[in-house]
Amino acid sequence: MSKRTLFLMTALFPCPWVSTAVDGEEPTYSDEKYDTKHTRNVLDFWKAESSKPTPVIIYFHGGGFIQGDKKQIPSRQIIDKYLDAGISFASCNYPFIENESAAEYTKVMKHCGRAIQFLRSKSKDWNIDSRRFGAIGASAGALISEWLGYGPEIGSRRSRDKVGRYSSKVQVVGSLMQPTGTQEMIIGKMKRGGPPLYIYAHSLPSDPVHHPRYAKMMKAKADKVRIRCVLYGIGENGIPPHPAGKSPVESQFEFFCKYLKVKVKS
Repeated sequence: MSKRTLFLMTALFPCPWVSTAVDGEEPTYSDEKYDTKHTRNVLDFWKAESSKPTPVIIYFHGGGFIQGDKKQIPSRQIIDKYLDAGISFASCNYPFIENESAAEYTKVMKHCGRAIQFLRSKSKDWNIDSRRFGAIGASAGALISEWLGYGPEIGSRRSRDKVGRYSSKVQVVGSLMQPTGTQEMIIGKMKRGGPPLYIYAHSLPSDPVHHPRYAKMMKAKADKVRIRCVLYGIGENGIPPHPAGKSPVESQFEFFCKYLKVKVKS
């Protein structure tokens, strides 16, 4: 079975965490163009109220690199928790692949890296701390987030483009529904000293696209190269669930706050 067939099968294994459209407060900035190379180079940004520059969490939607939208955010609750803690939040669209070549996937990753660079270029205007960025995504978005943490830097101080001079790297990474493609796209890029990694794998072995082995594979490589990593599942998929009393939203929030060095009021 081809990788593209597996990605198309995501429609057969829907996840409640990635199908909820955003409700509640509108973004501070909607459909901001982070580049002009593609119509899908747009993002939404929720600005946290703070007297000091804020860290940023950026979310990348899933959809097998062939579908999906920035409005499909896992939980409105998590956005509110970040904003209340003084962490700004962004959700990003990106171009879809036209074929299955490695170059096409890399092209998408670089578009997403450009979104990070764009946000950093807005540090002064949007009250952003450019040193504290976290990326998290579901399925294809998980691969994107990991690539931004463990893949190559696309920024260059010598760039003639001002936005291109900013770093594309993130300091904390999160994965929801680690998918097929993990070994080909991410595993080989993970090195010692890479950013901390949060993984939540809530699919069953019956889901070939998000088989729990991909999440276990990530955890094993992180441990091998001494990247700080936590992996939670649902028990019945062979991965221990979150600690008693902790929801996925709470554990993710605490992990990102810890490594973005944000003190949360008790």
